[in-house]
Amino acid sequence: MSMKRYYINLSFLNNYLQVRPLLIIIVISCIVVLCGQGCFATPKEKQLSNAIPHYNKALEDFLNGQYPLAKDEVLLAIREYNEYVEAHILYQRIQARNRETKALLKEYKELMKSNPGNDTYIYLFGRLLDDLEEQERYCQKVIDLNENNAWGYFGLGWTNYKRSRYADATENFEKAVKIEPNNALFHMNLGSIYYLRGHSFEALDELRKATQLSPKLVSAWLALAATYYKQAEYEKAVESLRKYINNYPDAPDKKEIEKLILQINGGKLTT
Repeated sequence: MSMKRYYINLSFLNNYLQVRPLLIIIVISCIVVLCGQGCFATPKEKQLSNAIPHYNKALEDFLNGQYPLAKDEVLLAIREYNEYVEAHILYQRIQARNRETKALLKEYKELMKSNPGNDTYIYLFGRLLDDLEEQERYCQKVIDLNENNAWGYFGLGWTNYKRSRYADATENFEKAVKIEPNNALFHMNLGSIYYLRGHSFEALDELRKATQLSPKLVSAWLALAATYYKQAEYEKAVESLRKYINNYPDAPDKKEIEKLILQINGGKLTT
């Protein structure tokens, strides 16, 4: 009887050992799924996740002309994640719109000084400067401090563009996209440079990516419309122009865009 019990126990153990790897795989799979929802997120990733809803609301308010509300929301986004570059840029746009440029320069200079060696704040200050050489110097400093900071390359690309050095701009925008492939702004500027260099197909590819990643990046719709128009794809150009004004109800050039739609679309504003 004891031998029988011994045999049963061994059988159970044998079966368990055969099944156990499968159980481990199932448990690990469950852990991976759950951890994909946040348990492996870094503190910065968690902060960014908390900040994004405020940024999205701020951008929506901005596009609808609700600037005080946009400012309140974007400051909440920055409070949640103080190195959220897109949120800082939107805040700078709001303040610049209110003609508070001197105050902005002072604010970001102090922010940079109080965080020595922080490449994000160096970029955010440098981008506010009027002098292109100074902008370039600060962007290069960003890269010298952190060669993986995509905003440094983006900033260099912008100064290259302003000087009509399109090949250099292309190279730097491509580097920015390679580091942050999900950044719609980087794709938009790369697509725009491709357009200026006559590479329409590459431009379309990048500009479509930009609008897919961020439909509220309204400038991308204008660039996409221009590219479609250049390729004589007039219906798609009109569609892109409509997306621009639909996503940007408070657009300062709304009337001009509507006139352009009428001209391209045979006098029809809507389909």
